Amino acid sequence: MNRAQMVRVTLADGAAVIARWQSAWINRPVVWDGFQWDYQQFDWGGLLSGQAGGEQATITLPATPSIRALAEQALLGAWLATIEVYAADDDGTADAGPPEFTVLTSSTVGEVIGASGGLTSITLQLGSALSPVGAQFPPRAATTALIGVPCRL
Repeated sequence: MNRAQMVRVTLADGAAVIARWQSAWINRPVVWDGFQWDYQQFDWGGLLSGQAGGEQATITLPATPSIRALAEQALLGAWLATIEVYAADDDGTADAGPPEFTVLTSSTVGEVIGASGGLTSITLQLGSALSPVGAQFPPRAATTALIGVPCRL
């Protein structure tokens, strides 16, 4: 039995989830956690040992017209992106869909703060990449209304 890695990305504009992508089951959507996850080829970076590495996490997508439009909307709307990395036992029946027993190995949530790209790919930069142990919203979005009045000396 082998160990498999699965990554899923969620893009949300604050009120609704706009996109749910997975990169494990090629060219077909799967139902996972009660939601449909469409296949999208992507690369991700900035997660190391269960926490965000450095200041930013990234998602690199193919530069299709629909992805370009989505990236522009995500940047202008300061959308939130969630990257979740799962591990599971692969018994050779991966075509059947996600295994029932998966373990979340790392995740991060960040606001889309930048986008760059060329003819073949677009990279979204996520600001305030967070450790899964810490708060699950970008710190610069935190106000005293959300966290209370800080201690003063």
